[in-house]
Amino acid sequence: MGKNKPEIYLAIFIIAVIAATALLYMETQGKNTTGMFPEKLGYVNLVLYRDGDAAMTEVKGLHGNNPGVKIENAYIADYRSTPTNKAKFWVSESKTGMEAASLLGAMNSRVGKTGMFSESTPLDIEGITVYFVSGKPELGLYHYFYAIDKRVFWIQIDNPDEAYRQNFVREAIKRI
Repeated sequence: MGKNKPEIYLAIFIIAVIAATALLYMETQGKNTTGMFPEKLGYVNLVLYRDGDAAMTEVKGLHGNNPGVKIENAYIADYRSTPTNKAKFWVSESKTGMEAASLLGAMNSRVGKTGMFSESTPLDIEGITVYFVSGKPELGLYHYFYAIDKRVFWIQIDNPDEAYRQNFVREAIKRI
């Protein structure tokens, strides 16, 4: 009987190592470092993702820190393949879809009056009303914004090809 004790301890040790490894693997698989954003979208790759306080501060700042703008969460993602082919997402999440629709309406009513962007042009992409504005060169020239459920999306796409940009927005609507 005494000869089997080391073998039992070895078997218990091996089982413990396997269990700990499996647990660690499952924990790391549960952590998504890209949030709702896919690693690749169109011809560009995700190079930066932010959420939490940093994203909230930046997104609220885009609204002029207006106390009337109430958002629950914010997300930011940068995509890039070349210096001239890149896209950036700013996403705000409201408490309800109605609040998100209200925020989108307020954004659309103000955007052309800032002097930074053109008046918006509504487009129908995948059954969603998407607004297009052009911006000053220092802001990026091509911007699209829309709401889906509780989220309002603003996308800056730095690519002069209109068909490419609209296909990019179409893919974003389908995948995010």
